[in-house]
Amino acid sequence: MARGLLLAQMLATVAVLAWLPGNWTKLAAMTAIWALGFRRLARAELIAMAVVNLLFVGMNSAALKRGIFTFEHPDFIGMPVYEFAMWGFYTLHTIRLLEGPAPVGGYLKAVAAAAAFSLPFGSIAEPDLLLAASAGVLALTFVLFHRPMDFAYAGYMVGLGALIEYAGVTSGQWHYPGHPAGGVPLWFATMWAGVGLFTRRLVLPPLAQRRQAGG
Repeated sequence: MARGLLLAQMLATVAVLAWLPGNWTKLAAMTAIWALGFRRLARAELIAMAVVNLLFVGMNSAALKRGIFTFEHPDFIGMPVYEFAMWGFYTLHTIRLLEGPAPVGGYLKAVAAAAAFSLPFGSIAEPDLLLAASAGVLALTFVLFHRPMDFAYAGYMVGLGALIEYAGVTSGQWHYPGHPAGGVPLWFATMWAGVGLFTRRLVLPPLAQRRQAGG
């Protein structure tokens, strides 16, 4: 029942992204959908969402300046207003849907791996080279972290990313330069897989600790 509600939450979010006009209207509708799907948000979850959102606002801003992609209808610093809340939602949605035991140990190693994984996305704009570099770093990261739930988080977020990316591109919310096949460059898969892996390795452990402490 809970997972069905979360899957409906994601599909409704995709529908709003693609078909509801107006960025502020999208944000209002998404916020209502997220509240219904999550039902209750702990303080630790709200903090985690805020931190993730801040991180991705910075990363998106850097990517936009390098021309990796472009939003068609921006509101602030090149982004539509709903984008300031999206990545926190993606990560919490994935944690709520997949859950599983929090990884024990290796947190600093995961931080270092995440920093290494981010380097290609912060320095390479050419799509084929970015795909090759990010796939190589991701493969090495899976050498370090290869529990079944690591692959589950990565795989689910690739599927989620495909929904978001193709819905956004085909409905004219953003575009990628160079007219890649289907409108979306293949490096989207390595990016979303990495986000999924590090959602489990970096976001889930402190959330689990706060839950145990009653926060």
